[in-house]
Amino acid sequence: MTTRLLGITGTALFTLVWLVEGAIRPGYDPMRDWISELALSSRGWIQIASFVLSGLLIAAFGQALRRTVGGWGPRLITVAGAALVLAGVFVIDPGLYNPEGTTAGSTWHGILHNILGPIAVLSVAAAALALSRRFHRVHGLASGIGVIVFWVVAGVLNGLDYAGVWSPAPAGLFQRLAMLTGFTYLAVLAWRQGRKDYSQG
Repeated sequence: MTTRLLGITGTALFTLVWLVEGAIRPGYDPMRDWISELALSSRGWIQIASFVLSGLLIAAFGQALRRTVGGWGPRLITVAGAALVLAGVFVIDPGLYNPEGTTAGSTWHGILHNILGPIAVLSVAAAALALSRRFHRVHGLASGIGVIVFWVVAGVLNGLDYAGVWSPAPAGLFQRLAMLTGFTYLAVLAWRQGRKDYSQG
């Protein structure tokens, strides 16, 4: 039962925060801007807390999963959770969303965030692919590939937006599709594994 709660709570908390904050934040466009940019401004602590708490829960889910599932899948989920925690600690630099009180430019913590964010997302994709060998092959393959495709498209669109080729481009939309795909996979995995653990308890 604990396995189920860790996985579902971790993914649901993060998703709920960026949905609500993205909808009510002044000047923020969820279709265009990155989720991480919600960590900027005086309200940024809400998104930072979401990164840290959700990351801890997802990392704990990965560790709990290791007790019943072998291989790289649970380890990659733990890596994703840890990277999410650190991505919250090291806040992104302002980008296309540049709220009042922030200064554009490149900082060491922004650079670290830009490394940790993709590690978190792509670790979820890798976990889905790794676990597809043992659990729900089609779902795992579709989720892993979907996360990667959506993430790459988001990055390309963000680059086009910065270059002025397509502005505003829906990079934020595709980043959210990547996150929703990966986190839905984790939540479904947690639910199914929780049922298995409960039936064996």
